[in-house]
Amino acid sequence: MNTVFPELSLDRQQVQWENFLGALTPWEHRGGIWFKRDDYFAPLGYGGPNGSKMRQLIWYINRYRPEKTHIVTGASIQSPQLSMSAIVGAHYGLRSRQIVYSKPDSVLRHENPRIAAGFGAVFEYASGPYNPIIQRKVANLTQPSSLVVEYGITLPHERYPADDVRKFHEVGAHQVSNLPEQVRTLIAPAGSCNSLCSILLGLSRNPVNVDRLFTVGIGPEKREWVSERMGLMGVDVNALPFRWDHHSLHTTKFAKYSDKFTGEQFEGIMFHPTYEAKMWRWLRQNPDALPRDDTVGFWIVGSAPNPKVIEPFFTHRSLS
Repeated sequence: MNTVFPELSLDRQQVQWENFLGALTPWEHRGGIWFKRDDYFAPLGYGGPNGSKMRQLIWYINRYRPEKTHIVTGASIQSPQLSMSAIVGAHYGLRSRQIVYSKPDSVLRHENPRIAAGFGAVFEYASGPYNPIIQRKVANLTQPSSLVVEYGITLPHERYPADDVRKFHEVGAHQVSNLPEQVRTLIAPAGSCNSLCSILLGLSRNPVNVDRLFTVGIGPEKREWVSERMGLMGVDVNALPFRWDHHSLHTTKFAKYSDKFTGEQFEGIMFHPTYEAKMWRWLRQNPDALPRDDTVGFWIVGSAPNPKVIEPFFTHRSLS
């Protein structure tokens, strides 16, 4: 079973997801390369919601849910933040109120709102498609009993205590502890960079034998943000025990963040079209950047969900 969860259930009487935050996802050796399968952190089974963001969201909701009655969040209708927030909220008995830019008669045509509705989410509608407009409505709807899932599933370090930010990242930092000893070069995505900060935190404490971290940017440049955030956790990115190199697909115009590269796969691994697929296509076209031997590790932070896997767990089928 390609998940670290021994039992697949939304019901907390059957399984409590927070008990598996420390479960190590495996490394797989395929085609001469090591792959970190963080997409096996999948509480509803492989193909369901998964990965490092799911792990951090469970940590966040579990930590901050006391005295909260519902979740409020806002994101693009394309964002898995909507489906993940509704699913994890349902696991904890919290209803989900979601702000989107869409119309009531068309919102359920989109996959993530459709999945969110299947877990009881209700929708509020922003007046424009831009994130500042959506987040302003989130702020206007927030009440003392609201648990806000921040945009990008993160803890903004400008507003949260540094100790909370560190604990938020430690659940992912732990995942470096089973890094194969052979790996010298670790390749990792840099999108929102929340997963990257967790990897950096883990490697700063225990680099194993890694002497080079190669990050591939799939969104706007965030290295300054990463540097500031890591500094608050006591890590100087200019004094890491390994070399950190970076290449941006976004600034070099290889691909925009919103682009989807479908069909990218390797040795049976189907890469997420928004994230790892872009990295893999660029690496294929630049073979000098990807030696094919067991000194290379490739960190998969998550894979695209399959709605057919999730639908059997729906709690509100009439909305699906």
